[in-house]
Amino acid sequence: MTSIAIITRTVDRPVLLERALMSILGQTFTGWHWVVVDSGKDDSVLGLIHAHASRLQGRVTHLRFENPRPGMRGIPLNAGIRASHSNLITLLDDTWEPEFLARMVAALETRPHPNARGVVCQTRCIEETTVEEGLQRLRTYDLNADLFNLTLGNLAVMNRFCTHAFLYERAALDTVGLYPEDYPVLEDWHFNLRFLQQHEILVLPEILTNYHFRPADNTSSQANSQTAGRSDHKFHEARLINEALRGDLLAGKSGIGSLLAQAAISREIFDTLHRHESRMKTISDKSGKIDARTKELKDRLIGKG
Repeated sequence: MTSIAIITRTVDRPVLLERALMSILGQTFTGWHWVVVDSGKDDSVLGLIHAHASRLQGRVTHLRFENPRPGMRGIPLNAGIRASHSNLITLLDDTWEPEFLARMVAALETRPHPNARGVVCQTRCIEETTVEEGLQRLRTYDLNADLFNLTLGNLAVMNRFCTHAFLYERAALDTVGLYPEDYPVLEDWHFNLRFLQQHEILVLPEILTNYHFRPADNTSSQANSQTAGRSDHKFHEARLINEALRGDLLAGKSGIGSLLAQAAISREIFDTLHRHESRMKTISDKSGKIDARTKELKDRLIGKG
């Protein structure tokens, strides 16, 4: 029988946590167990669990957790995984569409190859106001509508999917290992790269997950890590690449480090070309306005003559 452990990390985010719980309770697939790794300072999580006890029906584990290395995001994830018992694992700190679990399980059950041990779907990005402003939706757009398959090459260029868009077999951890416990950010990219080195990951080309993004909030406990820790992302991106490349150099052969290094160079070239294209467009637009103004003045002078 298929069972899914849903791991949620939370630190004093009661409004966002309740929204995530409503997404879980709305799933059409019911063979799940929610593990809440709670590093908060109050009893808001217990209050939330009590308020929805009748719908949770005992399918919850509340894990009080004090991170021995504050800020290292993989540590609470691994604690949640170790505290759970299931044949499938996924993470959630945002929201899913009601059919997410059902569709993802069905995709894994009909896998085209036995080494496909995980499945990801596409994601909708939702830009919204802060929690204090009521999480009002500002705009939506597809985050990765071009995601149809996963290779080490395209995953080396950038992390192609969100943590909560990934469902995988617990047994795969025997070869992949757990999340890194010395990365404050990018712990998911680190894990995903190691996963794909060992196993195939299916892509279900349907938008079944939502990534809620609050660009105006970059300091509070409710902030997204991509905005609150942008400089950390750049440093640890380089660190991840360098560590893998050093491994290649020590082994005396090309491997994932070389692939990541080449992808980083390609990304820099692409970004530089994109900046130049943007500048050229700006210059072209300004030139067009000057030409139009010149023609207008010329026509006026001719008219006066």
